[in-house]
Amino acid sequence: MKKLLAGALVALILLCAVVLLRGWQFGADASPLETSASLTWDEARAIASLSAAIQIPTVSRGGNQPPDAEAFAAFHAFLKERYPRVFSQLEVEVVAGQSLLLHWPASGEQTPIMFLAHQDVVPVSGGSEEEWTHPPFAGVVADGFIWGRGALDDKGSLISLLEAAERLLAEGFVPERAIYFGFGHDEEVGGEGAKAMAAILAERGVRLGFLLDEGGFVTKGLIPGVDGRVALIGPAEKGYTSLKITARGVGGHASMPPRHTALGLVARAINRLENNPFPADLSFTRDTIMALGAKAPFVQRLVFANLWLFGPLAEATLAEMPTTAAGIRTTTAATMMTAGVKDNVLPHSAEAVVNFRILPGDTVESVIQYVTAVIDDPQIEVSLYSDFSNNPSKLAPLNSSGFKVLSQLIRQVRPDTTVAPRLVVGATDARHFEEVSDASYRFLGLEVGPEELAGMHGTNERVSTASFIDSARMYYFLMTRSAEL
Repeated sequence: MKKLLAGALVALILLCAVVLLRGWQFGADASPLETSASLTWDEARAIASLSAAIQIPTVSRGGNQPPDAEAFAAFHAFLKERYPRVFSQLEVEVVAGQSLLLHWPASGEQTPIMFLAHQDVVPVSGGSEEEWTHPPFAGVVADGFIWGRGALDDKGSLISLLEAAERLLAEGFVPERAIYFGFGHDEEVGGEGAKAMAAILAERGVRLGFLLDEGGFVTKGLIPGVDGRVALIGPAEKGYTSLKITARGVGGHASMPPRHTALGLVARAINRLENNPFPADLSFTRDTIMALGAKAPFVQRLVFANLWLFGPLAEATLAEMPTTAAGIRTTTAATMMTAGVKDNVLPHSAEAVVNFRILPGDTVESVIQYVTAVIDDPQIEVSLYSDFSNNPSKLAPLNSSGFKVLSQLIRQVRPDTTVAPRLVVGATDARHFEEVSDASYRFLGLEVGPEELAGMHGTNERVSTASFIDSARMYYFLMTRSAEL
């Protein structure tokens, strides 16, 4: 017995040593930078440009409401006036009514690259105008920020791109690799403009070697346990679908109800879905923690270096918070329910809508199969809620030259920044270019903290003037290094 206990103790000590060593070695700090990418800029002009762009309300309202043609015409006129070299020296096409496709010819014959941004913004919620520190479409510059709808999503990116391109044209720069710009007009309501631009490129046989869209930010104070700035680059984005859960009832007087009404059947189905989430995949979060290296708390590194041992603990911990749960599985969100016409009348039918953000590895079809199996009720019909569905994007490689150059330039523009990959849980226009792009990444160089995150699609949207200028610098250097992407 003593030998058995001694052997068990030795095994436990060895296990602890292996676990601690793996945790200590997990992740690596980025190599020190040899140079920093400093560049003087006409900051006042750039800031005034974004301020003016915000003042033109290019709002996408959805619900089959057409875009405001006058607002987009005014926005296009502003861009042409503000960036005359871009709109006179590059090839410019208006696509699908208001989207802009620009082509910058190259001196070489390498595969082209593309930068995306969108012109449209979401509406301001009715009645919330008084809650804004500054009017949402005034473009006020104050306290180190540019305030207004679109400052972050996504006119800050669009104006940064044009600032960089206009300056390079003024300097006589000709890219070694052709550059496309795609400025969609309806990203917030599905991206038909982006679809049309992608179709044009496909018809012309254009193949993109590198594509960069919004989706990731320079974050500060958003990653638990990590101090300092972290640039999150999205190598992929989740898919999207909504399913309709329908049950039929017999109707009649509520004083003589069946065991389960149509509404009760739907409620039971939703309860089953919420209590049986999709399987977790920790690989995307593991990649993020590994890239953070020593910046990540040791406990996190210890856990993710030893998922063979701590996998259930990691899953349970990440599942506790919506922000982290969204990165480990296909999410389930019941969002709408309809049933009945009167409080004492049994509903003839009931339906609910459940939204799913689909993790790479799952598909719209596999989501339908999983939902049907979990509900397991012949009285429930599962169907697509609308045609607006898409599978997750392809996973762009983390060892590509494009990812490496982008990561390097982020750190050169802001040397105090750590770079890490992170799955994008929302939708971007990049998904529409899957068939013509070899590698699509999602990142813009604007800094987002808790206040800025709350302002996106909410109240008090703003961007710091410093990070906006840094974003322009980053795009400038990316364009000059187009041949390496």
